[in-house]
Amino acid sequence: MKTQNDDRVPDADELRPHYEFDYSKAKPNRFAGRFSEETIAVVLDPDVAAVFTTSEEANQALRVLIDALGNLAETPDLLDKVKTSTATAASSQS
Repeated sequence: MKTQNDDRVPDADELRPHYEFDYSKAKPNRFAGRFSEETIAVVLDPDVAAVFTTSEEANQALRVLIDALGNLAETPDLLDKVKTSTATAASSQS
């Protein structure tokens, strides 16, 4: 006879104490060859991704921004303003 606990479905965020993985069935990462050691992946918000559809477009726009801002190391107050405005824009998007 089943008890009520046997029918219980674990919560999605509940972890089991131990998991058994069969690594013999694992497949190689098919995307690993696309990135070099120096590559950094960045997730864009949907509104930004709609404008920059390729990494080349995003990189070009960021390089223009970097040139426009000049050397941020020499102007830390400008860097703080950029970070503050970016954080404000991000919070207003949510």
